[in-house]
Amino acid sequence: MRELAGQAALRGQASVAFDLSEALISRDDTDLNAHLIRSRAARDLGRNEDALRHARRGWSLADDAQSQYAAALATAQALSSDGRRTSAQFWLRRAIELAPNETLKQRAAEDLVYVRRRNPWSTQLRFSVAPSSNINNGSRNDSSELFGLPFEFGLEGEAQALSGVEISTGFSTRYRLTENDRMRRDLTFGVSHRTYILSEDAKDIAPDAQGTDFATSSAYVALGESHALSGGTARLGWNAQLGRRWYAGDPLLDYTRIGANYRRATSKRGQVSAGISREGQDGVGSRDDATILRASLGYGIALRNGDQVSLSTHAVQSTSDADYLDYDQRTLSASYTMAKPVGPAKLDFGISISEKHHDASSLTPDGRDERAIEARVTAALTEMDFYGFMPTVTLNAEKTDTNIDLYETENYGIQLGVRSAF
Repeated sequence: MRELAGQAALRGQASVAFDLSEALISRDDTDLNAHLIRSRAARDLGRNEDALRHARRGWSLADDAQSQYAAALATAQALSSDGRRTSAQFWLRRAIELAPNETLKQRAAEDLVYVRRRNPWSTQLRFSVAPSSNINNGSRNDSSELFGLPFEFGLEGEAQALSGVEISTGFSTRYRLTENDRMRRDLTFGVSHRTYILSEDAKDIAPDAQGTDFATSSAYVALGESHALSGGTARLGWNAQLGRRWYAGDPLLDYTRIGANYRRATSKRGQVSAGISREGQDGVGSRDDATILRASLGYGIALRNGDQVSLSTHAVQSTSDADYLDYDQRTLSASYTMAKPVGPAKLDFGISISEKHHDASSLTPDGRDERAIEARVTAALTEMDFYGFMPTVTLNAEKTDTNIDLYETENYGIQLGVRSAF
């Protein structure tokens, strides 16, 4: 009877499978396979509560990895059919962790991607710890020429680079208000916080400083739409965002941002993207107001071996009555992501070069010019994944040269984080 019930479920004869499994359960309520068959049949009949109840009963009876995998998968399917897709994603990650072989693990991972795409809610949690040689963006020099005078002034305390550890957390959630073949409309909310712990050397350099003196926080709410253009290879979108930022625990500014973006597939593996935005910043307290215009252009392609390459350029124009907020900046960036792991790690490389110009500066009559370069390499440790998440290690190096010694900086650090494997 159990064999007949299983075959009926596979052939789509849900009513037959439902009745046969009921007889099996009446005979023996600890029949794991009967509960899983009945869960599948109930789901096919649209009886989602029954499907979930029997899947959970199967989970309570499972006593080895293979049966736990099957019960977790059944629970996820029942939850997804009932519209509870966020809970379904948790059970699919549990199935991934319990999968007895790579084939079954890949099946659960594919189901996870499918459910996540259909879920109107998408939530991301971020956490990282990053030891750094320069948490305050201080000068790498211990003295600087000021006001064009022919001698140097010593830099003390927080004006110098302070080493320590950066602790960063963040949360964002998106709810898809509307989705059809032509249009998507999303509402998004996010918060983030970054604070620091000073090293003993930093405390010696700046005895009165604390890591929280450099802490930053932000919160925002955003509404955006994306529309498919005729031909099916391009999308045009817009977004609007309201937010607030804090520095050292005090409000720094409120901002409004509106922008537009465009993406188009150039081949089976390539895509070009462009974006523009305008941000109005209203300073709180002594912070000046500013208007920031941004534009970007990028191109990405997946190579035949699965590796990914991307190139992008960004331009920023900030207008303000404050010298330090009135500038033009241009940036070129490139990244290379390897599809196959090298040893235990999947590698991602990136580099960016930027130029920044201030027409005026209170420290020199010639304005202020900066040239910066940043390089990074990220290793995702694929063999240490847990519930579909894997740890990451990122090495960063940054250097800024300017015509004012005070603003010359260097920063070397390592960042520990977590990333979803799927």
